[in-house]
Amino acid sequence: MAKVLRLLAAATIFAVTSTAAEARFQVIRWPSGFCQVWNHSIPGKPFPSGWTASRRVHATFHGALNEKMALVSRRQCW
Repeated sequence: MAKVLRLLAAATIFAVTSTAAEARFQVIRWPSGFCQVWNHSIPGKPFPSGWTASRRVHATFHGALNEKMALVSRRQCW
């Protein structure tokens, strides 16, 4: 029984870490000029339409947040 629990725990850890490694983040800009970081693991697309996405896709939230802060500092977003 202990071996089964260890195997189940290892499979759970593998599943959690493999999905986290596939996370993709992108900065999107709304028609109002507001920018936000979008997580592509969320099913569907942002609502309502009219937004534009940056060309760069980041593996981490912090990478996308740094891009957003750079856009804010250049006054391309708020």
